[in-house]
Amino acid sequence: MTTPSSPAVDPRLVIALSAECDSIGRQLRHMGQNLSILQTQLASTAVPAPAPVVPAPVASVPVVQVAPVQPMQQVRPQQSVPSWQPPTYPVAAPRQPWWQRDGVISRLLAAAGVAVTLIGVVMLLVLAAQAGFFGPPLRVLGGALLSGALVFAGVRVHGRPGGKVGAIALAATGFAGMYLDVVAASVLYGWVTTPLAVVIAFGIAAAGVALAVKWDSESLALMIVLGAAVLAPVLTSGISLTLIGFLFAIQSATFSAQLGRDWKYLGMARTVPVVLALLIAIASESIFDESGNSAVQLVISASVVAIVGAGCAMAMQWTGWPSRGGVAGAWSTATFVVSTLPLMSVGAVLGRTESAVLYGITAALLLSAAAAAKPLPTQLRFGLGATGALALLLCCFSGATESLVVPLILTVGMIFLGVSLYAGSRFVFALGTAFAAIGSIGYLTTVPPEALTTARAASMQLGAITALSSLTAIGALVMLVWAIHRLKLVADTNAAVLWAAAGFGVLYAVTCALVSSGVEIFDSATGFVAGHSVATIVWMLAATSALVLGLNNRQHARVLLGAGLALTSAAVAKLFLFDLATLSGLVRSVAFLVVGLLLLLVGTRYARAFAKQEQEQVSFASGER
Repeated sequence: MTTPSSPAVDPRLVIALSAECDSIGRQLRHMGQNLSILQTQLASTAVPAPAPVVPAPVASVPVVQVAPVQPMQQVRPQQSVPSWQPPTYPVAAPRQPWWQRDGVISRLLAAAGVAVTLIGVVMLLVLAAQAGFFGPPLRVLGGALLSGALVFAGVRVHGRPGGKVGAIALAATGFAGMYLDVVAASVLYGWVTTPLAVVIAFGIAAAGVALAVKWDSESLALMIVLGAAVLAPVLTSGISLTLIGFLFAIQSATFSAQLGRDWKYLGMARTVPVVLALLIAIASESIFDESGNSAVQLVISASVVAIVGAGCAMAMQWTGWPSRGGVAGAWSTATFVVSTLPLMSVGAVLGRTESAVLYGITAALLLSAAAAAKPLPTQLRFGLGATGALALLLCCFSGATESLVVPLILTVGMIFLGVSLYAGSRFVFALGTAFAAIGSIGYLTTVPPEALTTARAASMQLGAITALSSLTAIGALVMLVWAIHRLKLVADTNAAVLWAAAGFGVLYAVTCALVSSGVEIFDSATGFVAGHSVATIVWMLAATSALVLGLNNRQHARVLLGAGLALTSAAVAKLFLFDLATLSGLVRSVAFLVVGLLLLLVGTRYARAFAKQEQEQVSFASGER
């Protein structure tokens, strides 16, 4: 008889449960690490977290045989992609009205105060004298004391907080008032001779600008210069040589303030008043003969103003000065150009010979300075060269007779273009182009196409001078195109187009030269016929040359072919439409024979070229087979 067995624990099940608990612990530790990493990433980027990773389900453990459970691998979180957000633009602050900006109102009030006070000083000196108030000594002494007190007050106010604007206005009014007081003492009352008064005015202007330099204020210098220059004509009763002297004192005395400083407006402010006064005096003398100044005085004054302008510009832009280049340098160059305007205009009060000599000397000096002054910046050298070229152009107009002006200008243009080829300078090329353009306009005016239509018109307008003009026009046009090609102003592929376009202009000038020579050598009818017959042959020769060149130059074959066919059509049209009705029998026959032979020659040449091309194509095709 058997007894029932007592219940017992399965050891395999215990082992399986313990392995499963181990695996769950490891998975929880891994999940904690992943959560820590995810928390760190969320803290660094404010973007939505990715969806949580669900762990794979654990397989059930078999009862009989327990397989070792592999630990779950660590899951790396996916990199978060920043979400797109619209771009943000800075919002511009509302623009402050000009009258609310710092110092604007105070500057306007100060400028108005300067103007009103100076007008009051002028009234004291002029209107009080006309009304008989006070005596001349009291008026002059009162103006001087008032001006000195204003300068003293300006110096005292300048060192106080916020007193700079008021100090500048007070000092400017004081110095300008002293200047006007000296003008009145010399012009109105005759107490001081004019040369001595100009020297005193020079010293006052220099002292005022010295104070402006000490305070580093261009506004002070501008107020002194403009205040004195604008009101001085009231005291001198208009434009006179005395006024020009006082304004010249301002121009020269205030120059030193610009050395080493970028005070770009002061140069123009000190130069424009004396230039305007001189231009008005020259115009009055030339048109109305009312300036009261002799031509010699005006020439000397204009020359001195131009020399001072050129010297100041060179000194300010010499190597080493801060105002050498940039905006200040450009203003300095413009100031120099403005200073030469009276000298360029003074020829209106001189004779033709005197004007030619004056302009010739001026052109030689300016062009030599532009070529030799290497230390000067390019913009100032351009200014010197441009004003020198203008003086040379005026010399051509003044020195040559009316009939020789055109060939002379075209010759100068050829010289400039030749220099540009030698030096490789585009600026000199621009000067030569300007002369060539002006000469070409004058040439078309003196030799219009109507002069080539009838023998009567040719005899009236054509001759030796027009033949000379035609030759210079041909030379200028050829030099122009050559310079454009050599200076690489057009691409090499367009060079043939440029030469072809110039060729038509050259043919017009050649026709004018031939007809003009015929009219000059023979009588009007015979010369007209001979010139046109030779011109037709020349046209056809040019067409033949272009067509032959087109066969030998494959790069520009299309352009040369088009130009040659156009010239051929023009020559044949001229032969039938003009020469047939105008020329005489023998000359007409010669023209027809020569043109016909040239047509046969070029036709034969083209036929041989095309036949040779076909043979080469056939031989090439047979070689491929």
